[in-house]
Amino acid sequence: MTIRITEDEDESGGYAFIDLGRPLASPLLSFRRQDTEPRHLGTEGWQPEVAWLAPLAVTERDGRAVARFGPRVVDRIEELVPIEIVAQDGTSFGVVAWPFIPPAPSGGGILAGLPAPAPTLTRDSIGRPSDAAAEAVPLPEPEPAPPQDAAPAAPPAPEPPARKSRLLWSLVALMLLALAAGGAYLYRDRLPDLVARREAPPQEPSPPPAPPEPESRLTAAELRQRYARLVEERAPAGAFLALGETALASRHGSAAFRAFEEADPVTSADAAWQLARFYDPGNADAAYREAARPDIVRAAYYYALWRNRSPRHTEALRALCEGNGASDRLRAICRP
Repeated sequence: MTIRITEDEDESGGYAFIDLGRPLASPLLSFRRQDTEPRHLGTEGWQPEVAWLAPLAVTERDGRAVARFGPRVVDRIEELVPIEIVAQDGTSFGVVAWPFIPPAPSGGGILAGLPAPAPTLTRDSIGRPSDAAAEAVPLPEPEPAPPQDAAPAAPPAPEPPARKSRLLWSLVALMLLALAAGGAYLYRDRLPDLVARREAPPQEPSPPPAPPEPESRLTAAELRQRYARLVEERAPAGAFLALGETALASRHGSAAFRAFEEADPVTSADAAWQLARFYDPGNADAAYREAARPDIVRAAYYYALWRNRSPRHTEALRALCEGNGASDRLRAICRP
């Protein structure tokens, strides 16, 4: 089972619930970072020795242990740091990329001195109305009116020589009469239309057809209801990916971000790609910008999750890393 870490929204920051995905036999846990030393989180910060920390509370939901921790743990772990959570009996619950949790108002955590992070989604933020307006659909150019059909021109009467006999004149008259009768027979069905077109005044070209109505978009409330239902049903990652695409089509970037985050970027290449697009400075789409401001480090992190396994992730990461190596953290992510 995947570890899920969510903010305790009943607090103003610094508290989080950790869903371990399975029962917890030992009440003490250790937090081991995988990116650098010192590796273990203790009561006073990061230290070389392993430390066992007690949660504020442990509850059980459908056979899964959910531990609640406060600022002494939550405020000391930076966003995106890979953390392995291990029980005192040696059970490893796996490695998770620590999400952004707002620090406690007292500001005693490690995040207190950092600049304000990009907006992150909570359950309330999914209900914000989107400010992004739909792009205007250009009207097609009016098609020129079809040319009017012209009545067939009668063949010119042959000019008989002056010395032709009366019999020849009679034959010519009969031929002309036969041609006229044949033409009238061939065009008998279109003759009223031709006459009406000649007599009717010229008309203005018909207006171009109206563009098709866009597919009805879901409201923020509808998206929130769908998200809550999927979480309650413990739906697979594909269901959250589909909900994220629907939210983007409805121009609700915040709802889309939360759905992609629930799909787990560590196990889903599509979820990692979409989350990276929220932070990629090269993406100016208003729906993405509603939920997050550009951040090269965060975009590179999500691209790097699938480096060498997905060509598009690898190429996007290479493009970000070229010429953007000023940050130590970015250089560490870009390093092969």
